[in-house]
Amino acid sequence: MHEALVTIATFHSQPEFLLARARLESADIECFAQDENMLRIGGWHSHILGGIKLQVRESDAHDALAVLSHTASID
Repeated sequence: MHEALVTIATFHSQPEFLLARARLESADIECFAQDENMLRIGGWHSHILGGIKLQVRESDAHDALAVLSHTASID
């Protein structure tokens, strides 16, 4: 059975997307990119194209959002 994917974040900057994806992958949360290549091709039109959508399985969405919202404290 296939589980639905949900978009948990949208990015108009590839470096920001790559950082978020790396954070999820380091937490062992599998994630997927929708429209990543469109941003590479026409990055100056990212607002029209809707940016890169970072997606995870529906069952991982809560944990993924927690990982992305967690910021390390700086001493």
